[in-house]
Amino acid sequence: MILALVLAVSAATPSPITCTAVWRDAARNRDVPVRITLPAGKAQAPVVLWSPGLGGDVGGGGVWAAAWARAGLAVVQMQHPGSDGAVYRAGGTPEERRARVAAGTRPDQLLARVGDTGFVLTELGRRRREGACDLARIDTDRAAIAGHSMGAWVAQAVAGQRFGGRATLVDRRFRAAVAFSPTGDPRASAGPPAFVGVGIPFLSITGTFDGAPQSADPAQQVAALAARSAPYQSMPADGSKCLLVLGDATHMMFSGNTLTAAAAMTARHVQDVSSRAATSFLVTALAGKRPDLTETVTPLLVPGDSLGCK
Repeated sequence: MILALVLAVSAATPSPITCTAVWRDAARNRDVPVRITLPAGKAQAPVVLWSPGLGGDVGGGGVWAAAWARAGLAVVQMQHPGSDGAVYRAGGTPEERRARVAAGTRPDQLLARVGDTGFVLTELGRRRREGACDLARIDTDRAAIAGHSMGAWVAQAVAGQRFGGRATLVDRRFRAAVAFSPTGDPRASAGPPAFVGVGIPFLSITGTFDGAPQSADPAQQVAALAARSAPYQSMPADGSKCLLVLGDATHMMFSGNTLTAAAAMTARHVQDVSSRAATSFLVTALAGKRPDLTETVTPLLVPGDSLGCK
């Protein structure tokens, strides 16, 4: 009887709607694959654009996308030609494979990713429907950018990172940002700090082994964590910037990819806390309120974890 009731309730609970497409940016002669997830219901929804790490596709960040959709956010997972799975394709000499990876991280690829992000947000406001997805439900006036690793570079750039002390790629349509495994230069001192102009709520999420493995020299681990923390450290203290550091967390734990059944307890803790933190941050920021992770995240932390906001 109880099982039948549970199944009936589950069957009656609407599920998010997911659609995939390839959108053509004629101005740049470029195709951009997207996966759109709309939360259940018919209400207007804020939107989060997701940029994966190097080699990622529209399936990247699936764990985060599912959590955000459950919280009432629309999610668009992007794939970026030139820095997607093609850089890791089989074949060629070791030198050729290394060259493909190096080419995927060149500055022009960051520019292409930022261009993809602006294009997709524009298309979301222009298109009314994509397959079964009613895009008219998406409120592009409440948009956020999120990404992992190279995708975090996109979030940093769109949020207002300065390059060479002056130039930016900022897109002021975005109201919040989440960067998993962000990167900055903790030694930079000449000119204005790179992130001093970031004026939107910004959450950085990293781990103690995010930039250097556990087997690395302790000095290397300290330097790597400093680089991951540098964006937060140079952002203005306006009450909307937060840094979450999770003990023993490695780089790929933040990709948002589905864990295997045999995943270590640390990895599960990292995904659980990261998901709760990013979801709370985005929902609050896109509602026009100042994010406060103290009540939602602090009780989840274990020794080795830390949370700071300023």
